[in-house]
Amino acid sequence: MADTQKRLILGNGEQYIQAIAKQKTGRSKEPPRSYGEARDRIKSGVVTALKSLDALPPEKKIRDEAVFCMRLHPDVTAKSYDPATIFNEVPELRSVGSRTYHTSITEVAETESITKMLGGNVADVDARLVFVQSTPKGFNRFLQQLDRAESTLPAKFREEIRRVERFDALAIDEQMGGFSEKWTEGRVELVLHPSRSTQDGQLEFLFELFEWANIDAERSRVRPYAGGPTFVSCFLNRKSLNQLAGANPLRSAHPLHFEGLSSLRHAPKSNAPKPPSTTTRSTIKVGMFDGGIDPSVPLLSGHAEQDDANSIKTPENADCVAHGTAVAGAILHGPLNPFKAKDRLPAPPVYLVSFRVFPTLGDHKGDPGGADLFECIDIIEQAVPARSDIKVFNVSFGPRGPIEDDTLSRFTYVLDTLAATHKVTFCVAVGNDGEVADEERIQSPSDMVHGLGIGAFTLNKAAPVHAPYSCHGPGRECGKVKPDIVAFGGCENTPMHLVSTASGQKVLWWGTSFAAPLASRMNAQAIDSFERSSALLGRALLVHTAKYPGKKTDAKKSDALLGHGCLSETLDDVLMCEDHNVTVLFQGAMLPSQMVKLPIPWPSVSIPGKVRIHWTVAALAPVDPMHPGDYTSCCLVETFYPNSQKYKFGPPKGLTAKKKVLHLINDATEITDLLSKNWKKAGWPETDSGNVYMDEKERRLDCKWESIVRRTKSKNAKGVESPLMTLHAIGRNGAHERFDYVVIVTLEAPKFQGDLYTEIRQQFPALAPIRLRTEAETRIQI
Repeated sequence: MADTQKRLILGNGEQYIQAIAKQKTGRSKEPPRSYGEARDRIKSGVVTALKSLDALPPEKKIRDEAVFCMRLHPDVTAKSYDPATIFNEVPELRSVGSRTYHTSITEVAETESITKMLGGNVADVDARLVFVQSTPKGFNRFLQQLDRAESTLPAKFREEIRRVERFDALAIDEQMGGFSEKWTEGRVELVLHPSRSTQDGQLEFLFELFEWANIDAERSRVRPYAGGPTFVSCFLNRKSLNQLAGANPLRSAHPLHFEGLSSLRHAPKSNAPKPPSTTTRSTIKVGMFDGGIDPSVPLLSGHAEQDDANSIKTPENADCVAHGTAVAGAILHGPLNPFKAKDRLPAPPVYLVSFRVFPTLGDHKGDPGGADLFECIDIIEQAVPARSDIKVFNVSFGPRGPIEDDTLSRFTYVLDTLAATHKVTFCVAVGNDGEVADEERIQSPSDMVHGLGIGAFTLNKAAPVHAPYSCHGPGRECGKVKPDIVAFGGCENTPMHLVSTASGQKVLWWGTSFAAPLASRMNAQAIDSFERSSALLGRALLVHTAKYPGKKTDAKKSDALLGHGCLSETLDDVLMCEDHNVTVLFQGAMLPSQMVKLPIPWPSVSIPGKVRIHWTVAALAPVDPMHPGDYTSCCLVETFYPNSQKYKFGPPKGLTAKKKVLHLINDATEITDLLSKNWKKAGWPETDSGNVYMDEKERRLDCKWESIVRRTKSKNAKGVESPLMTLHAIGRNGAHERFDYVVIVTLEAPKFQGDLYTEIRQQFPALAPIRLRTEAETRIQI
């Protein structure tokens, strides 16, 4: 294979996926307290919580309903430890969500893990909180159950009670997040627990609460979701905020701040290049939610449209249109930096559909109510289902302010739900406050787990570096690696050249708003350029092929500035195999608790030196806004086995001897001898993925609950033989539905002198190059 030769990545890897029996898991941990001690603590907490409910003004609680907190011990953070038996034994109680709570380590029962933390001078610890809803009568029924003789209660019920640290009401500082001492008034998003009451009953309570707290209902918007939370946007001052504090159905409150789209009309300008001379346009579409476009601009004409039926009905605003036109130009043409005024642009590889979401009605009336973006989100909820012909959408705006771990915004929830339901992808700018102290963390909705949060890089002596303004990670649980990737967004010294609404001009500006469109255009091409692709696969391909600049090119882990690395420059970088490397795609669907195994592409001939095995696993599991700490309902735990012939053998009980790792063929004689002496063979080959039986904390630290995971292993090729990977689908939140997944595996063998691509295809004949769509299939007459 010539050094310059490139070949298409290989598909059909799913032909080699095999279902396997589920592995046994380790024993659960011993509960931290005795039943008697735990029972007494809970009883005291329930009584105190009911008294606090009685003391609340009637306007701050829903009639005959309350939500309290069952706080579990830090050793039992997994969703599988939720008190399901308690809810079965006392059906008057129900779980309406969970979150993480923070507490002093000295205030929880001491266990082996807590003792280790104390020895390491750890002061605070995170644990899991379950929200329990019932009537006062139902909570008294729970007290009666606890009063029963211990011997008459089911063992599982007693075990779950022993894992509860305490029972109480949500503290006010847990309800109110993100309000600085300087905050005096502004738009606030409230999140209410699901209610046993009807929707009308919940609304009646809400407006009575607003009247009591002197909150203007006319400036408020309410968006309930069946079986889920109710999101409320309202305008508050410090006094009305304080009056809402402690309201029982209130799960969380956080400020919303949106200053509008960047004004580009007065930004520096230069002469624009000439528009494309093509008479055709692409059939690969990208949707854009922004301030609208000027379709008469020559660089957009024929390659962009505005969907007025699925746009906001307010009059256009020149600043909003200028921003939308710049974003649209970046989606169509990328940065205009390389092009001079005399140059003619090539035909855009995608077609742009604009959905205008600005200005909102509130903005148009001069009402700060427009800053909540609820109207924009309404348009997105309407447009995505209506346009099934679009699989990638760009979002280059969002509220300012860092995300909160224990609170989910409506914006994030809506985008994730649309992505999972309609199998689309959103590319979202992470925000431009990376240099603002205490505000530098990524902003909503870029914390979504089923989309790409896009950060920005700029250039320093032609080399990519993190743009200082670009917001940092980490993201929320189940989406900690943020930004996912970064793209060129420019900076003040090296601005990005963008399409302007001024005739014959291009505008010079910078920001993550203009980095996100570059990912959107590449994502759309990765989805629609070849057969049997999907939004999930396109997203995984962009992450898989992202690269770190400079010395970090081979970095194994992501970081908080660049995520998984820089966006690939060309579609060939995404869809082609270079010399000495082969990429294979696997696509499928799994049920929670299912296990499968798949082969790592490996030739039958020997490979000299070291190899690098690089894989990306992505899953499209449902999300649950009531469990922000357990946001995704399933994860895929991948385990890598570099040598399928090497197994660990352990000595029988009573024999002091080290375990041995032996080759089934090369060490057959020794294995036979050991088995005759009652040594035990492991159920699986020796792994190179660490502890197979991870507990919940280890999974979180290793990002196992991420919707997309990228890993790399470098190995001496002589130690690798018929490598394989297993995928174990682990469900939570009662997940039972089948979900889609993809796996991308790349084998790099830099010292291999033969044709690695052909050798792999001969070893796995079902693999075949992806079929690119022809120009006739992807372009039509304008």
